[in-house]
Amino acid sequence: MSSLIDMSSFIDWFVAFLFRWLPRSAPTGPFPVGHPDRDSPVLLTANFSLTLSRVKRALRGQNVWLLVANSQGINVWCAACGGIFTHARVIDAIEVSGLAERVDHREVILPALSAPGMDLEAIRAETGFRARFGPIYARDIPAYLEAGKKKTERMQRFEFGSRHRIDMFLSMNFPIYLMGALVLAIFWREYLLGYTILFWSALGLLYLLVDVLPGKTGWAQAFFSASLCALLWAGIDWYRYGDPLAHWGWLIALFAVFLAAGFDLAGTASARRSDAEMVMKRLGPTRFGSLFRERGSGQIQLVRDRCRGCGRCREICPVGVYGGPDANGKIALNVRDCCFACGACVKQCPQGALSLG
Repeated sequence: MSSLIDMSSFIDWFVAFLFRWLPRSAPTGPFPVGHPDRDSPVLLTANFSLTLSRVKRALRGQNVWLLVANSQGINVWCAACGGIFTHARVIDAIEVSGLAERVDHREVILPALSAPGMDLEAIRAETGFRARFGPIYARDIPAYLEAGKKKTERMQRFEFGSRHRIDMFLSMNFPIYLMGALVLAIFWREYLLGYTILFWSALGLLYLLVDVLPGKTGWAQAFFSASLCALLWAGIDWYRYGDPLAHWGWLIALFAVFLAAGFDLAGTASARRSDAEMVMKRLGPTRFGSLFRERGSGQIQLVRDRCRGCGRCREICPVGVYGGPDANGKIALNVRDCCFACGACVKQCPQGALSLG
């Protein structure tokens, strides 16, 4: 029986991993992890099944209460930036779960990436619970708790490095691959193997060289890469067959595959604005757009006269835009160019000194 449950959990995780673009809800409510008592910490997360499985795995060996709030099956960052995972959802989760009767303290730890949607004062006023933001990654929660709920600089930052790209490589692109593979499997089966090799090779090239390829958007980088590969292929055909267009059909497929592989390259493999999100904004389907919405629009603006140098923005910014305080006790905008306008600092600034201009 236990093996069947484990297999079912693995299948659920695997499906959520391969189709992480799409909402996949997990049950909400309070769940004991280990053997929590009335003094154990309370951690809250969204009910996106992939997120929940990773949080549970990170909490093995801990004795905590895990409160799962409704994000409509969308991951924390996208749901928070899309106006779905907000303080209202946290308030509902606390009240419906009867959390006040389960613990003696009045503190709940929220995911750091939920900051764009959270009003901490509203949570305190409605529930009596003081909410605070934990580390960016679930894997850092044990160290965070052991350190007395203090975050290191690393725990406050989102990393768009190789580990992140490996995680995104298959899961964010498998649905795109699958759509093409299904069409070929039905109508042109003889091209399926070539398409498979071409798609994953193009994707591997883009993810490996995303930091050095010219172009400000993922699609621009994909087009540049496709052009180089097409020229190389045409040159080989010219040398071998005397005709640079001997495989003209594959050259067209090359551009199509690269552009599909670069669909959200900027948004998933780097800190740049998401091409997919820009398309959703122009098309107007806001609900579908929330699946991609991790970045907003506009540039961060600081009204220095209002700033008190509390450092809340520096703590909550996932990409390290802020430094300071400076000689006047004001926060400093050290690396504004890396800001992708998630709005977390604007939402959390107690003085209203920040805005997206």
